[in-house]
Amino acid sequence: MAIVRIVLGIVIGVAVGIGLVMVGDTINHRLFPPPPEVQITNPEAIRAYMQTAPITSLLGLPVTWTIAAFAAAFAGAKIGSKAWAGWVAGALIFAATCLNLAMIPHPVWMLVVAIVCVPAAAWLGGKHGGPARAS
Repeated sequence: MAIVRIVLGIVIGVAVGIGLVMVGDTINHRLFPPPPEVQITNPEAIRAYMQTAPITSLLGLPVTWTIAAFAAAFAGAKIGSKAWAGWVAGALIFAATCLNLAMIPHPVWMLVVAIVCVPAAAWLGGKHGGPARAS
């Protein structure tokens, strides 16, 4: 039964993280709508927009990824009753973040922030969501 709980924790943690990324992206696009020519099928327009977009419109993305990694790891650890279950969920969110960074051109500062903050948030989420240790 413990393995079922761990797998469920990882799956639910990842679902929570993906859901938060979707909500964060939706909010960010409503606050700062990209120009109409910026479509996923037009990589040159995306590249040009990412280089000229205001910092406020770009800042929401790494913040969302970081919050999502923390929440995914926290939920995974809490449900799975193991910190490492949360770390697996957080690692999967980090992997998705890296895939996003590889597929869509981002400014260098976003790469650095994501590579530092997302795994750190996942580690903290797993640590705080896991079972309390007796001191």
